[in-house]
Amino acid sequence: MSSLSSVYYWVIALSYFGPVLLIVLIRSYFQEPEAYDLWLRNRLKTLFKLINSEPRIEFAEDLPTDQPLIFMANHSSLIDIPLLKATIPAYFRGMLAHDQLHYFLYGSVVRRMKNIPIQRDNIRASLRSFEQAKTMLNQGINITVLPEGNRSLDGKLLAFRKLPFHFAKESGTTIVPIAISGVFAMKNKGSFKLKPGEIVVRFGPIIKRSEIAALGVQEIMELTRERIYSRLEPFEAGRQ
Repeated sequence: MSSLSSVYYWVIALSYFGPVLLIVLIRSYFQEPEAYDLWLRNRLKTLFKLINSEPRIEFAEDLPTDQPLIFMANHSSLIDIPLLKATIPAYFRGMLAHDQLHYFLYGSVVRRMKNIPIQRDNIRASLRSFEQAKTMLNQGINITVLPEGNRSLDGKLLAFRKLPFHFAKESGTTIVPIAISGVFAMKNKGSFKLKPGEIVVRFGPIIKRSEIAALGVQEIMELTRERIYSRLEPFEAGRQ
């Protein structure tokens, strides 16, 4: 029965998400991404409702609106990307794995939306990607980074890579930690099954510019990881 249920939810998700991507692709030739961002966010919220996985969102504090932000979240499912677009209440451009550009339709859309591809195993290319992200921050555009670099294979939080925190330190930009729980059980890298369930997205206490200026790269990384780890459900955090 679980296989039949998975097929049912895949049909619903793809039947809805496919046309949404196509509309975004068409609009991208006539409008800047900011112009249709709210429309896309609302469509993605509807998508999660349709598959019975409407996320519960919790904020530790109000997000600043007078400065660009770096959102950092854990990464255990392909669902993380549309989920972040649906739940972050501000326009952003994401840093994502370069191979996602090759996905049918989706790859063309994320490129047209001016997201930043990153080649995780090529340090020089990665540095160029972060320089591009720094330019966007200087233009007042929020950036989203997944500092684990890869999807977790068991749902537990992986070690963070240092490069995103060098980027945060050099840019002097406020970090917003985000803890995502529930998506690994819903769709993980080792399975094609889609199993809707409870999703919780917790925005942790922000790490302010003044804190970042006073801390070293390692300390910023450890603080960000702790603020994500402490807000994950026990399974994702590796506490079970």
